[in-house]
Amino acid sequence: MQDLVATYWMWCVVALLLGGTVGYWLRRRVGAQGGSSQALRWGTVAFLIGLVVAVLHWLPQRPGLYLETLLLLSLSYAIGGLLGALLGRVTSAAGSTSTSATLIGDALPDSGALARRARAVVRSAQDEAASVGTIEDARLAVEAKATEMRRVVAVAKAAEEARLAAKAKAAEETRIAAAKAAEAARLAVEAKAAESSRIAANAKVAEDARLAAATKATDEVRIAAAVKAADDSRRAAAAKAAEETRVAAAAKAAADARLAAETKTAEEARLATAAKVADDARRDAEAAIAEGARGAAAKVANDPGVAATDDVAEAETSHPGSKPAGIAAPAEGEADDLKWIKGIGPRNEKACHALGIYQFRQIAEWTPDEAIWVGHHMASPGRIEREHWIAQARLLAAGGETEHAKAVKSGSLVVDERADEPLDEASAETLAKSLPEPAAAVEGEDKHAGRRPYGLAGALGQPDNLKKIRGIGPQNERRLHALGIWHFSQIAAWSEDNVKWVGSYLAFAGRIDREKWIAQARNLMAGGQTEVSRPVAAGKLATSKDDEATDQG
Repeated sequence: MQDLVATYWMWCVVALLLGGTVGYWLRRRVGAQGGSSQALRWGTVAFLIGLVVAVLHWLPQRPGLYLETLLLLSLSYAIGGLLGALLGRVTSAAGSTSTSATLIGDALPDSGALARRARAVVRSAQDEAASVGTIEDARLAVEAKATEMRRVVAVAKAAEEARLAAKAKAAEETRIAAAKAAEAARLAVEAKAAESSRIAANAKVAEDARLAAATKATDEVRIAAAVKAADDSRRAAAAKAAEETRVAAAAKAAADARLAAETKTAEEARLATAAKVADDARRDAEAAIAEGARGAAAKVANDPGVAATDDVAEAETSHPGSKPAGIAAPAEGEADDLKWIKGIGPRNEKACHALGIYQFRQIAEWTPDEAIWVGHHMASPGRIEREHWIAQARLLAAGGETEHAKAVKSGSLVVDERADEPLDEASAETLAKSLPEPAAAVEGEDKHAGRRPYGLAGALGQPDNLKKIRGIGPQNERRLHALGIWHFSQIAAWSEDNVKWVGSYLAFAGRIDREKWIAQARNLMAGGQTEVSRPVAAGKLATSKDDEATDQG
């Protein structure tokens, strides 16, 4: 504050003089009537607020400096105003007596007879004061007349106030009437605007309805055209699929004949080699022959009219049903652990290997006649059906797992010779209940070439996002779900016949091989990524809605 006084002392002097001049002038003009009290009151309040703000430093740095400077100048101005008002009060007291009559006369310029009476009282007081010999007598006379004058002034003031009140009342009534008229005009304008808005809204609703009807008609025409085009495409695809089915059937017949010849040659070569191998190979061959002999013995026991023979080939031909096709030997890494199927132990697994059965897929594709033949060959008729070997193999071939398979895979269950023993009825029933429900049949399932893959009625836990495979969009994913395909492992386990059937069902033969669905599924199942899996997982790829299928809208 000292720095401010030292810096701005000249301005403080100017503010002091200016405040003194204004205070003196206001006191002389309106001070006696209290005209400046209201302004002084609000000025004091503003000054105190500014002082509190400056003391508490609520305004930082330069704004605070400006506030303190303004408060200093305001204080100087207020002191000057007080001094000027005091000086005006002193000077005004001296001339109060001489100006009282003049003030009273001026206060009643338009009061008529009342004003004339007041002036007469004043002149009478002046005349009496002049005739009084002493100043004291004059003072007393003036005070007496002043009392009378104040009474007259009060009466005149009351009359003037009544006149002003009547005038104010008339003005207020006029203002109220004008306000009512303005309000009525405003309401009329608002009502007109509301009616215009209502008419415009009704017109807009009618126009929107017309546009919606036109759009609906256009959409119906477009949908009808799209349905017709889709129907034409479906018919063309059906014709093409029928032709492909015929060609595939012919090719399959030729392939089956070739495979049968190759299988027969391989079996003959295996039997010829089995006689010359080491002791383990000889025991395997003997075990196979013994199994065949037991099957023949069982047949003789059931039908005494049929004679047993030591020739294994003759024993096999005596089994009811048909022998399943086997393979000479699987490629490296393609043989499955058949002991994952509950009911198959080391001995039964060797018997399956002797028939060329090395994979879950082969057992999963057994027909009822083939299951009957194998059951008789192993001297356990009906066991395969009772223990659900085919259902277990289908689940395992489709990438799923049973509780038995999980235990064997983890090593918590050691499979020994006891696993070859038949299951009791309770265990077989419990096993059947633990297997997942297969997917329902679809319409026209038999008209497609190949073999439908084993499907599940529901996912095993959380289903995989099949759209991560390039070529599978929302519609193809829904159609695969309808077939019971929920997981990458199921697609990864598809055989050539499964691929042919699914390609015919989805009406794009060859696309699965061309886009490598199985390879993508195996990569995703192993934790890898495909070219579309990352953007799909991040939500940055908008998948196709029709998947480019020819029979979908």
